[in-house]
Amino acid sequence: MLQNKFLLFLILFINYTFSQQKVDTIYVYEEVIVHDTIYIEKPINQIKLENIIFKKGANDEKGIFEVTQNGKIIQILVDSTNIVLPKIKPKKSLFFGAKFFLGLANNSLFQKFNENNSFGFGLGVWTQKKLFDSNFYLGVGIDGFYWNNAFSVDAATDNSTLNGYYFTDANQVFLFNSIGSKRFQVQIPIQIYYEFKKFKPSLGIFTSVSNYKSTFKSSSGKLPLSLDETQVFSAQALQIGYLVELQYEISKHISVGINFSSGKAKNLIFVNKGDFNQSFKTQNSFTENKFLLELVYRL
Repeated sequence: MLQNKFLLFLILFINYTFSQQKVDTIYVYEEVIVHDTIYIEKPINQIKLENIIFKKGANDEKGIFEVTQNGKIIQILVDSTNIVLPKIKPKKSLFFGAKFFLGLANNSLFQKFNENNSFGFGLGVWTQKKLFDSNFYLGVGIDGFYWNNAFSVDAATDNSTLNGYYFTDANQVFLFNSIGSKRFQVQIPIQIYYEFKKFKPSLGIFTSVSNYKSTFKSSSGKLPLSLDETQVFSAQALQIGYLVELQYEISKHISVGINFSSGKAKNLIFVNKGDFNQSFKTQNSFTENKFLLELVYRL
């Protein structure tokens, strides 16, 4: 009986021992899910961007793009070491250039003598400044003209308002002899321009000085006293007037234009070319109109 119990215990022990399966070691890891970055491309004309600012990070720090879209500011971290920003040239607001003129001038001082219009040409330099980031410009320049016409008023044949005797400040007497319409003229215009596509109309004012050649009879001092000497005088006229101009842009540097100006002088100042102390002024007001074609060069 004891042997049977021992045998039964031995069989149960062996059966239990060999019935157990070997168990491997179990390691528990944190679950990690990797999402791919998705870029969505949209045409730039469908996205309203008010402002884009890039702030470069110090040293190896990441930079920040601040994008304002529909009133909201979006910040994007970027590697600033891999970004090369283009150099943006500032918009020019100051311009320089030159002009070449061809045209006609009509002077009321000579109109009563049936003088033809004077043909002339000129050169000028100018500068323009853009006003308040708008399409308006303020311009100023200096122009030089030469008006070529063989017409002259001669006291021997023409009964002009200039005929007569004149006295200088030194009480020297001169008799008017002649004055010619050939003249040099220096003009300083100030203009307001408006740029519209390829057109640039402008309005302005100007002041100019014209220099005419004239002659007077005087006495040489030999006895008996007579007007036996001819002296050359410069007749200068200061004009103030207005001008209207329209330019058309052919290329970035070349434009063509038309120009009309009208100025009035109140008097003539005569100065002796041989003796600048001999001068006098006459009350001979006149109006001069100019019609010009322009070739404009911009740097």
